Amino acid sequence: MRSRIGVPQVAALILLFIFALQCAWFMAHQPLMARESNYVEAGLLHLERLADAGSSERSPLVPLVAGMAARLSGAEHHYGKLASYRFCIRLPFLLTGLLLGASLWYVARRLYGDMGGYLALALFCFSPVMVSWASQVGPEIIAAWGAFGLIFTAIAVAHTLYAPREVVLWNWRRILLMGLSMAICVGAQFSLWIVLLPALAFMFWVGHVRRGAVLVIFAAACAIGTILLWAVYSLRPVAFGSALINADWLEIASGSFSWAAVAPLLATFFLQNGLGLVLLLAVTLVTFAVWQRPRFFGIAAPLITGAVLVALALQVHFAGFTFLFVALPFLILFMAGVSTDLLQSRYAVIANAVIVGVLIANAIIDVYGLAHLTSRTR
Repeated sequence: MRSRIGVPQVAALILLFIFALQCAWFMAHQPLMARESNYVEAGLLHLERLADAGSSERSPLVPLVAGMAARLSGAEHHYGKLASYRFCIRLPFLLTGLLLGASLWYVARRLYGDMGGYLALALFCFSPVMVSWASQVGPEIIAAWGAFGLIFTAIAVAHTLYAPREVVLWNWRRILLMGLSMAICVGAQFSLWIVLLPALAFMFWVGHVRRGAVLVIFAAACAIGTILLWAVYSLRPVAFGSALINADWLEIASGSFSWAAVAPLLATFFLQNGLGLVLLLAVTLVTFAVWQRPRFFGIAAPLITGAVLVALALQVHFAGFTFLFVALPFLILFMAGVSTDLLQSRYAVIANAVIVGVLIANAIIDVYGLAHLTSRTR
C-alpha cells in the first residue's frame, strides 16, 4: 500500500480534507432544513414499512439513506431535537461528495496525468455548489456520483474488450460496479436514466471490436441495477412495479423553448460557482473548438455527457437544477483536460494566469460564502 502512496495521492488527500472542512463548517452553521427533515421522516416510515418513501420523480433511495443515518445515530428517538443530529444525518452525503471528488481525481489523473488530476480536484473542492450540496440531505450529490461512475465504468469496461480472453466473465467486478452505478443514478432521479444512452454509445465506440459483448455486458449491468433498485423497495414486486409504471421517466416541459424561463436557472447555477468558473468554461470551449490537440475521446466524452445533461436541464419541468448539478463534474473534467493541454503549449503563461486566477477566485468565493453563512447564524 505504501508503494502506491506518493505525492499525487497525498495532494489529493489534502484537497479532499480541505473540502471536508468546508462541508463541516457549512453543516455547523446551516440548520437542518424542512426538506431534509422530510427525507428523514419518509425514510424512517419506509424502514418500518408504514409508508412508501418513493415518488414519481425518484425512488426511496435518498430517504432510506437519511433514515438509516437517523436510526444509527439515535436521532430516531429524539425527533423533536433532530437538528442536534444534523452532522450524523448529513454524514452519508458528505461521504458521497468525498467519493465523487476522489472518483473525479482518479479519472482525471488517468486521462490527463498528475496536473489534470490536481486541476480537476481543485475545481471540485473549491466549488461553492459542490460544498453546499455535499453538506445537505438531498438527491443531487448521490445522483452526480452515480452518473459519473456509470459513464466511466462503462468506458473502462469497453477498454477491456481488446483483451484476448473471456471478456464477460472476466469483467464481473466491473459489471457489478456498473450495475451499482445505474441503481444509484436512476434511484436518485428516475429521469437520469437518460445517462444510460451516452454510456452505451461510448461502450460501442470504444469496444467496437466486440459489439456483441458490449450488449451482453450492458444488459447484465442493467439487470443488476434493476435488482438493486428492487431491493430499495424492500423486494416488494407490487410496489416496485407500481413505481416503475408511475415514474416520470423524462419530464420534458411542453411548449416552445424560452430563454426567459431558462436564463434564471443557468445564471443562478453557474454564478453560484463564480464568474471565474464561467470564464474558464468559455476559454476551454473555445480552445476545444479551434485547436485540434484537445479533440480526443478522453476530453470529448465528458463534454458530450455534460452538454447532453445541460440541454436536458433546459427542457425538464422540475429536475433542471439536478441535471445541471450532475453535469458539473463532467464539465470540470473537460475543463481540466483542456487546461492541461494549454499548460503544455506555447500559451502556457497565459493559461497559467487564467487557471490560477480562477482557482483563487473560487477559493475567495468559497471563504466569503462560508463567512457570510456564519454571520447569518449569529
